[in-house]
Amino acid sequence: MKRLFLLSLLFANISVVFAQEITIEADMTETKFERTLKIFEGYTYYDFEFVTEEGVTLDIEIIEKEFVNGKLEKEKVYFDSKNMPTALKSNAVPVTILAKSISDDTYKMLYRFYNAQTISRLFDLNREDMYDFKIFVGMGGKYTFDKTYLFSAIVKPIKISENTYRDCDFSLEMDKYDQWYEIFGIDRYFVYEIKFYKG
Repeated sequence: MKRLFLLSLLFANISVVFAQEITIEADMTETKFERTLKIFEGYTYYDFEFVTEEGVTLDIEIIEKEFVNGKLEKEKVYFDSKNMPTALKSNAVPVTILAKSISDDTYKMLYRFYNAQTISRLFDLNREDMYDFKIFVGMGGKYTFDKTYLFSAIVKPIKISENTYRDCDFSLEMDKYDQWYEIFGIDRYFVYEIKFYKG
């Protein structure tokens, strides 16, 4: 009897853990024209939702960090969904991302949340740095409340010689993003952390 009670308690705890997971749902079907347009215009585009169990209000906080020569230069809360109207919130947070180099020395990134709140960010960069957008959350990932994850980054490749660059495998070192200066030699980059919490 005691063993049966312990087993039922164990399964109850497991179901609670699974119920608190956050996953990603996306319908990123694109036409041939849309795929070609992305290549032609040179922009990055994502459209998806963070989703948890029914009946739970999912909130997110996104923090921007700028690293220069291995040191944290700036840190600020980029977005916090607790400031969004309650009527928009549910167990899902819709997210749309657009990113593009708009000139030799300017990179633009746009986040749109709940199909209502749009936040843009312009990066004033050096002409030769060739920054790009990388995302570090994926369809297969499972996330939990009150834990911080690397969401995305604005990074650049390493210049090997004149007109020759090498991309870094950031995904292999995504848990050490505060050490990318030492690991990859990148002197300046921007990361976005994401944290999930219950509203």
